[in-house]
Amino acid sequence: MDQTSTGRRQAFDTQVYEIVRAIPTGMVMSYGMIGALIPPPLGMDGGAFEKVRARWVGYAMSGCPDDVPWHRVVNSTGRVSARPGYGGMKQRALLEQEGVQFDERGRIRLEDHRWIPSAAWLARRGLLDAQS
Repeated sequence: MDQTSTGRRQAFDTQVYEIVRAIPTGMVMSYGMIGALIPPPLGMDGGAFEKVRARWVGYAMSGCPDDVPWHRVVNSTGRVSARPGYGGMKQRALLEQEGVQFDERGRIRLEDHRWIPSAAWLARRGLLDAQS
């Protein structure tokens, strides 16, 4: 990866961590939901970015700092995803301690536990409003 690409990825990762740090206790977001809030990096086609943004969020989360509540990020079906060094049961246990409920198939009802940042919060950070 060249320095320009590395800089773009670091900027992207920083935005991911800012979003995840803001997810309130007992709430979750999916990789795709987070990616949809981040504008495409300069010089990258929006359509191409749309295809990789959820995966990039996953890459960012796999190496996130200790102060990022990684357990509040789930996959698009509301299931936990194993993080390097932890199994999915650790993530589920952390979420259950916060009051997040899982159904009999091990999924979270995203309608009940999805965090949607306000338009004002997004605007202050230069992020996109995925609801519009």
